[in-house]
Amino acid sequence: MARKKAQAKQDLSSFMAILIMTIGALIVLLVSNTVIIMANPENTAITSVVTSSLFIPPPTGDGTEGGMPFPHGNMMKEPVYIDVHPDRIIMYPGGEVLPVRELDRPRNALEQFLERVHENRHEEYVVLLVRPRAALVSRRLTKAVRDRDIDLGHELFEAGRAVNYEARRAATEGKF
Repeated sequence: MARKKAQAKQDLSSFMAILIMTIGALIVLLVSNTVIIMANPENTAITSVVTSSLFIPPPTGDGTEGGMPFPHGNMMKEPVYIDVHPDRIIMYPGGEVLPVRELDRPRNALEQFLERVHENRHEEYVVLLVRPRAALVSRRLTKAVRDRDIDLGHELFEAGRAVNYEARRAATEGKF
């Protein structure tokens, strides 16, 4: 007589439970993102790439510069920068320095700067260059910019990194 081989039975119920929990977690993420988008449909984000202002177009074959001056950033609007330090801000173009304690003063340099940008908000947007330990100042500036209905971008910047805005901007001006 032939003996029947013992067959191992596999129980996949624990795997199915893990699969169901994973699918449930993904559905929760999908629903929460959808609710956030539906709650604020006007929340448009302009991504800012700081290399746009630091970009010099590569030379063409004839020895002249060519190419788009802002190939990585927003092509419709030109960025203006606010360099955010824990104790001061620096506004570009111009390089005007404003201590944080001056932000409470009415009609300070930042308010005047934002008024100029607001007048040109269809051609310009603000990028905050946020340095280490400057989160509180950055939040305050974010609120001030958004209250004026100006598009806003954020970039994290190293503590010792220099912003060479004027030289690069002059090199790329008029090359659109």
